[in-house]
Amino acid sequence: MLDLSEQIASDAFAQRARHPEFPNAFTRARNLPLPGLIAVLLSMRASSQQVLLDSFFGTLCAAGGAGAGLVRGVSDRAFAKARSHLHMPALSWLNDWVVGRVDAAGRVPRWRGLRLVAADASVLMPAIRACHRTRSLASGDQRLFALYLPGAELTLHAQVHDAVESERAMLVAALDKLGPDDVLLLDRGYPAAWMVALLCERGIRFVMRCDKQSGGWASVRRFLHSGAEHAQVKLSAPSRQEMLDWDCPAEAPEVRLVRSVSSNAQVRVLATNLSETDFPAECFGELYHQRWRIEEAFKRLKQRLHLEATSGLSQQALIIDVAAKVLADNLASLMCAAALAQRNGQPDLPPPAKPRRCHRGYAANVMLGLLPSVLLCIGDVVGAIAGAITLLARTCRRSSPGRSCPRPDRHVKPHPRYAYKG
Repeated sequence: MLDLSEQIASDAFAQRARHPEFPNAFTRARNLPLPGLIAVLLSMRASSQQVLLDSFFGTLCAAGGAGAGLVRGVSDRAFAKARSHLHMPALSWLNDWVVGRVDAAGRVPRWRGLRLVAADASVLMPAIRACHRTRSLASGDQRLFALYLPGAELTLHAQVHDAVESERAMLVAALDKLGPDDVLLLDRGYPAAWMVALLCERGIRFVMRCDKQSGGWASVRRFLHSGAEHAQVKLSAPSRQEMLDWDCPAEAPEVRLVRSVSSNAQVRVLATNLSETDFPAECFGELYHQRWRIEEAFKRLKQRLHLEATSGLSQQALIIDVAAKVLADNLASLMCAAALAQRNGQPDLPPPAKPRRCHRGYAANVMLGLLPSVLLCIGDVVGAIAGAITLLARTCRRSSPGRSCPRPDRHVKPHPRYAYKG
């Protein structure tokens, strides 16, 4: 966390964060410099923009020993102008820097020596309204594609796409983010012969769930009727148009099909290019179950961090807010990991009968009070971080393995209220 505060205050990051249209941005002494802007963006939630700014500066004054409450540091228009001068990829690069340091430190768990990466997309419906003064007004129906590390609860990559773009195209655009020891975990919307051929050509390991109904591969239905536990099948060759569109090889790919039975007796068919000798069929049930962590991440971003309650109406504001809240969620995940490590390392506590997990909703509120002072190095930063970790360790709750919480019928998707945005 301290390295992150040094990074956002460095000249190298300032050069990277300047919008190409504003080469002199963040060079003068302002009430909201670049580190302050980054800290504000990471602390934004669902409320009036001016109230959030006043709460942010009130938290800074409380950390510096100058009282608490709402403090008018800058106006909402000053914040909107500073945000418009920020280059959109800057926060995504900052997230890559954080995840890279965590991975280099060995903090990302491995499965049989491989790093699990779940990929999926979610509907993104920002709360916007018509405004003739806003340039490049954001659309109310978009998609958020993400690559997620379920073992470390970290978002590796997040990108906003148009609603008409297919999820397979989103995945192809993000393949460069994968490493040589990664395993892609994919849901039923991704299997295609050209996709399998492309992944095999690039040497990317994958495990994808296949559709058992009509419209899926015929080899999957034959495999189900055979009763076999696993089988090696050959798919149809990609069409000429698919070869032109995706630059995939013309040869018909081969894939391994594995039968997996869940705890509620549901039969799944998984397609993979993992070898039978190193990865037996019985290990795939637990492996595919890890993919569901990305669904929880999307829900946490929308409900806890209010992803769709953006701070502005433009597409630039939406993209910046998404990157900022993804980074804030990753920082909360790292704090929760430190809290669990501290709790498990206390010798005076008996070993828990059930595994424990940090309360992520509570952690999101803790980070709101922690991020402003820590990112700007105001007050006792080390003591604040240690106190937050201790507090999170005391509020861990029991986790029941295999517990299922299906979505209730007649579920209505909540949507953020419209608020003033600049």
